[in-house]
Amino acid sequence: MQLLIVDAMNLIRRIYAAAEESELALEATRSHCLSVISRNAEQCRATHVAVVFEQKCVTWRHEIWPDYKLGRPPMPVTLEQGLEDIRRHFQQAGLYCLELAGWEGDDVVATLAARAAFAGLTVTILSTDKGFCQLVNSRLTVRNHFDRYSWDELMVEQKFGLLPQQLADFWALTGDSTNHLPGVAGIGPKTAGQLLDQYRTLDIVLARHEECDTRVRNALQQHWTQALLTRALATLRTDVPLGLNLHELRWQVAGR
Repeated sequence: MQLLIVDAMNLIRRIYAAAEESELALEATRSHCLSVISRNAEQCRATHVAVVFEQKCVTWRHEIWPDYKLGRPPMPVTLEQGLEDIRRHFQQAGLYCLELAGWEGDDVVATLAARAAFAGLTVTILSTDKGFCQLVNSRLTVRNHFDRYSWDELMVEQKFGLLPQQLADFWALTGDSTNHLPGVAGIGPKTAGQLLDQYRTLDIVLARHEECDTRVRNALQQHWTQALLTRALATLRTDVPLGLNLHELRWQVAGR
């Protein structure tokens, strides 16, 4: 069985941005999104599809890091007001839509994807968010529809020089400007990659930081708490209480 999980807000906001100047921007967005989901479901031969939305709310990440996602442009008011209509049309088209109060959509996607892959399904996450790459394994890929490529284990290693399970540790060291996460000041991607190549995990890097050169040692001594905070924030949760059964996600194409 094949499960396609759609990062709804990632897809909708990108498509709406391209249609925003149109008088029928919401209608165009709705139609284009449905076309993209259907096309990707067919391409990956999905037997099950879930479209994960996200409520505008404070999550556990904001509680421990109030600056989380600080500076991101707000959703256009017209789009925000039209989301419920878009969701309703998705459901009418036979798509299962999911959102959980108090939980970021990324954690809902991650939980559903991890559980499905563990249960033996082949999973594709439709999103341009690189954060999902930490989940990639032999049963789980992340598809970027707009740039027309998929992240599998080989591509993650080629791009980052790391294994998927090392990515949260990598961002813990470098920070993540997309989500306004601090990382360790003075450590960039090259140094972070070298440290993880040598020591494999952030925990070992911190435990053996005195072996590093003076610049890196001083940076880790001063900012190790920020590294641990960033790793916690960057790590996707896979323990969200979903409360659903797989059969609910069966792809029911309207009119089929």
